[in-house]
Amino acid sequence: MENDFRAWKEELLAKTDLAKVISRYVPLKRKGRTLWGCCPFHHETEPSFAVNEDKQFYHCFGCKESGNAITFIEKIESVDFIDAVKMLAAEAKMELPAFDKSKSADGGISREKRERLYALMRDAAKHYHDNLYGERGKLARDYLEARQVPQRLVTRFGFGASYDGEEIINFLLGKGYTRAEMKEAGLIEQKADRWYDVFYGRLMIPIINNFGEVVAFGGRLIDPGTHIPVKYRNSSNTPIFDKSRTLYAINLLKKKKQREPVNNVIITEGYMDVLALHKAGFDTAVASMGTALTYAQAKLIRNYSTNVYISYDGDSAGQTATLRGLDILREAGLNVRVVSLPDGLDPDDLIKQRGAEAYAQLLKEAQPLPAFKLNYLKNRFDLTAPDGKAAYAIEAMKVVKALENPVEIEEYMKIVHDATGYSMETLRKQADISAPEEKRASAFAPEEQPKPQTERRDKAELFVVASAAHGMPYVDYDEDVYPYLKSDVDREIYSRSAEKFRSGALPSVSALYSEYAPESVDEIVEYEFMQGDDEAKYRACVNRLKIEHLQGEIERLNDEYKATKDARLVPELGKMNAQLRGLKNGGSNE
Repeated sequence: MENDFRAWKEELLAKTDLAKVISRYVPLKRKGRTLWGCCPFHHETEPSFAVNEDKQFYHCFGCKESGNAITFIEKIESVDFIDAVKMLAAEAKMELPAFDKSKSADGGISREKRERLYALMRDAAKHYHDNLYGERGKLARDYLEARQVPQRLVTRFGFGASYDGEEIINFLLGKGYTRAEMKEAGLIEQKADRWYDVFYGRLMIPIINNFGEVVAFGGRLIDPGTHIPVKYRNSSNTPIFDKSRTLYAINLLKKKKQREPVNNVIITEGYMDVLALHKAGFDTAVASMGTALTYAQAKLIRNYSTNVYISYDGDSAGQTATLRGLDILREAGLNVRVVSLPDGLDPDDLIKQRGAEAYAQLLKEAQPLPAFKLNYLKNRFDLTAPDGKAAYAIEAMKVVKALENPVEIEEYMKIVHDATGYSMETLRKQADISAPEEKRASAFAPEEQPKPQTERRDKAELFVVASAAHGMPYVDYDEDVYPYLKSDVDREIYSRSAEKFRSGALPSVSALYSEYAPESVDEIVEYEFMQGDDEAKYRACVNRLKIEHLQGEIERLNDEYKATKDARLVPELGKMNAQLRGLKNGGSNE
């Protein structure tokens, strides 16, 4: 199945015109065999972004971003691998493999049904928006005017109005949709024999995903006479909407990232908090729509920035919701800070009462995750009572123990020590944490990091693997070069290239970017061949790799002989030394 998908993916890349895809985002100008433009991934005025049409890859000489059509769409559209593949497959008119449909976030519905529901929701959103400016949209307009929402934000967020239980049904029937489709999209329900708009009497708030599709609605009550007074009504999950996998205003965050770098993301609870923050100039705000944050949402946020501010309500319920999301965000690799709002205020209230400057100051004062947790616990326990102090210390040290950085552990232990008076040694015993001197070597000695692939790979190995990956005509794929390659990645690339060649197709270097980290394959993909003496160079490089491999084997057997004095090793050593002399003289190792 993995090989089937790899073959399908290579076909997708072969059918995709990389230059055409990139030119939709970046103006490209030809210079010789290469297309050049300003990099879309960092700000520059002189073009350093190169597109190689022959080999179907791009590379920026400024920020070092590189890849193929799939990695480009992932990066530019801030989507994951599966969504990037779906976008390119739709353009190439290729059906997704059957084994991939189970991974779809849309519940596995057919492309036709999904597109039909998207079109229905798009038409509904436009109609609700048009309603806003009609005679019966006055209540919704009055609500927005009372909140001093400027027209530019009304348009940006696509607000609308639903004022009648049947009006949207009749409109959509006239567009050719069925009641069954409207129900499936979450717009209508049936009571007795009557169908009705579940949102009527409300300001309509379209929820738009990161592809720009309307997938759901929120509704804010503006006509109490038409409903039981529940302030907000939200779409339930549908075949095109899962509230645990999207965020309100994620589409606006994506548009901002396409214009400029996004330094941080502010996560709030509700629609009106997002509206208030955007109005005040904090236009990286999104909302979790009242649910606890999920790992899928955290991954979505990570596409835009790794720096996150949590800005939930200042009441106890808001703080509890904040705690539920913190660990999820940290596990997704995000840097989390918590905005401490005054008790009883949400971001909307704070900005109304104290202005945007007050909120900006709270962002500056936002606490790192561990500090927020310790403060939260401190407010839960009575530290003047012995049992309260002990309970706080036990819970607080669980927070401290979860930290990985020894310096952070020490700093936050001091905070617990200052709050309780317990000695540092007692706190360490409680959490089973070693004293600093026991960890000094690991804390301050330089860590041994695995060297990047580009540093491990020697020049001979690079040339051999690059030649195989590019399908150069002088490569003998039947020759068993695999054992002589030092790197696991290089062995795998060589093996796959040989497998591709034997199947009757040429290897594709651009496909490597979908399998490996860019830093592992950049040198291979971008290798420039001299053409004239490449065949002789290839033979010399293979010969050198064989010599180095044989020298290593001889050294290993010599060590074994010294340790065991096993006479049976002597003939093998003699044979290997003869092979080594032959290789050094330009002969064979046979």
